[in-house]
Amino acid sequence: MDEVVRNENQTISSKYKVAKILAIIVFSLVMSALAFAIVSDVVLFAAQILGFIAACLGSVVTFFFGFILMVISIILIFGFYLLQERGFWPLTWAKETFRSVMADYKMTQDQINALLTIRIVLLVFCVIGFGLAIATLVMNKQAKKSGSTQKRGMINAFGILSLIFSIFGIFAAVLMILLINALN
Repeated sequence: MDEVVRNENQTISSKYKVAKILAIIVFSLVMSALAFAIVSDVVLFAAQILGFIAACLGSVVTFFFGFILMVISIILIFGFYLLQERGFWPLTWAKETFRSVMADYKMTQDQINALLTIRIVLLVFCVIGFGLAIATLVMNKQAKKSGSTQKRGMINAFGILSLIFSIFGIFAAVLMILLINALN
């Protein structure tokens, strides 16, 4: 009789250990997939990101310079004529500056293909993570029903976080794939 109880406790303990290990693996899988996607995006589009920042800064500087010139021209009276003829021209200058800077930083087809491939890989990893996170939470619940007295807070935390982040990753990957396909 004592041996049956010991075997049952070992089974409960092994279910707990498997759930704990699986929770950590799933969390690591999902987080590394998301981190890889973010890092690869930054590496792939570094020039475009820097170009966008430069375009924003250039537009702001152009706008303020144009605004100061507009105020000076209004003080010198002929600014009213310019406003009537050309509208709010500092904003027009800022838009043109932004467009001209961004025209130099177009995305290539190779970058778009690499982004699409990375998003498909992210989608696969997040779907696998989603399934494994659910399996982890189910195993944890079974261990609890079996009478395990061990604390399961870490398993629940990692399982739920893995579930949330995998859903986020699936949503982000699907959205980006649809966006890329719509733009091509």
